[in-house]
Amino acid sequence: MSRDKTLVPIDFTGGAYEVVATAADIAGRLGNDVVLLYVVKLPAGLPPGARLHPHGSPGAVDALQFLDDDARAHLDPFALIFQAAGCSVEITLEHGEVSEAILAACARIGAGMIIMGTHGRRGLRRLVEGSVAEQVIRRADCPVLVVRTKKPDDHPGLSEAQEQALAESSG
Repeated sequence: MSRDKTLVPIDFTGGAYEVVATAADIAGRLGNDVVLLYVVKLPAGLPPGARLHPHGSPGAVDALQFLDDDARAHLDPFALIFQAAGCSVEITLEHGEVSEAILAACARIGAGMIIMGTHGRRGLRRLVEGSVAEQVIRRADCPVLVVRTKKPDDHPGLSEAQEQALAESSG
């Protein structure tokens, strides 16, 4: 019997911890496999194929590869939270426009559910920046659970969230 997959796209804002904790709880209770997604974007003005010279590096590295490696390193601790909840977790990276990449990943993996955060922007900022969550909700072929995240300053750090998840899973 195959298990359902839950797609959990995150960014690295403080609210990501809240999204992961919520998603781990739900996916763990449902017995779902989790695909943890981060969308890598080159900074504006940096062309594809650009080379960087990071401090401490012996030479130039591909900018996109550098960003991919950095994202993977930041995703690994989040994966531990899902594992503590009893979920099988796969880390995946996509490139491009965020909502399009989330929808493409959803289709590719056959996700039965998406659990993602929203910053709750309002007014002019939302008009200018748009809402990734809103775009995904409107176009996804599966249910989308949106976690309204707190301000980054109001949320515990990753180590505290990891400790809480590990304590809950063992007790």
